[in-house]
Amino acid sequence: MVDSRAKGAAGERQVRDVLRKYTKLEWQRVPHSGALSFLKWYLFVPNTHNNYCVEVKFYRDTEFNSKIFTSKTNNFYKWWSKVVRQAQDMKQEPLLIFKENYGKWYVATVRQPENYKRYMHIAWLGAYVVLLDDWLEKEE
Repeated sequence: MVDSRAKGAAGERQVRDVLRKYTKLEWQRVPHSGALSFLKWYLFVPNTHNNYCVEVKFYRDTEFNSKIFTSKTNNFYKWWSKVVRQAQDMKQEPLLIFKENYGKWYVATVRQPENYKRYMHIAWLGAYVVLLDDWLEKEE
């Protein structure tokens, strides 16, 4: 049986390391995985203004598929809605970084990619979805 907290923490560490590699910044995990009421995100850069509210999800099934159109219980829809609300509360931009088992990391953002054309736009959610490595490599 998979311990979901351990899996989530492992996912956050993986994303933290990818963000460190591409940005050269010292990204950290929030203690207790976002449980602190004044910190609404999972990853941040200490001692600086953080532009992004970062939510990380590592699930068996992200449900990033046609069910987005038909179900408000869809994982991606729930996660995106939550990070958008949290980002508004914190006056930041939402970033949802997610992956399925054995899949690649993706990022959902409100910014249309300018330097990379392989993305999906979900207009009714205001989200652009890109492979995380490609987004970090091509976008500023």
